[in-house]
Amino acid sequence: MDARALIQPATEEDFEVFSSLRGRRHPEGTFIGDGDKVVRRMLKTTRVERILCTPDWVQKLPIPDGIDVRVAPLSRLISIVGFRLHQGLMALGTIPPEKPLSGSFHLALDGLANAENVGAILRSCAAFGVDGVILGPGTASPWLRRAVRVSLGAPLIVPVHTSPDLAATVRGLNAYAAHIHGDRRDYRSPNYSKNVCLVLGSEPTGVTDEVLRACKGVIYIPMATEWDCLNVAASAAVLLSEVRRQRTPPAT
Repeated sequence: MDARALIQPATEEDFEVFSSLRGRRHPEGTFIGDGDKVVRRMLKTTRVERILCTPDWVQKLPIPDGIDVRVAPLSRLISIVGFRLHQGLMALGTIPPEKPLSGSFHLALDGLANAENVGAILRSCAAFGVDGVILGPGTASPWLRRAVRVSLGAPLIVPVHTSPDLAATVRGLNAYAAHIHGDRRDYRSPNYSKNVCLVLGSEPTGVTDEVLRACKGVIYIPMATEWDCLNVAASAAVLLSEVRRQRTPPAT
């Protein structure tokens, strides 16, 4: 069946599903992706249920048979959340099931409630080859629309795992907490060449005491005089880069 046979004009129900960055107006178990890179990644890696776009995208995208495509003028799509955010292209996809924790390079998030920070961290995790991201209580879902947009769909590439007891989960993972208080070590000093899990907390409070006690140690990124910390997403990129450096064989 030609996918073009499923192309129809967008309805008010379509606009309602795709109209919010913050609320969950789409069905449970689904997520919304915005823009060319994210939607293409969705088409490759998960079940896409519906695409909402301007007519020109129908010719540009490799749309498989059976996907419901709804088209609308650019002016109408801009009125939803802004053209800058979605490029006139959005998709509704199915959240893939979580897989068992595996691999030797992990990152855990402890109460990180800001969806854009979560998205930026997931993007860095994909860039540096993290095997899995562990989501502790109070952490924003990486499937929230803002997180998916900022991450460029990274949770479709990097497995995410929800943990109801983050301390218990990281206790056996050779974990190091990135924290700015207490007894701490320069982030470049531990050996990350084997199993390692980096733990990041919220910007206001950092990693919780219970999770800190489950970690092997506390690390920090040295700052210039009169400054104390980076944004948590920027910190994640610095830390992950060092782990990847240590785990990459020297060039010959």
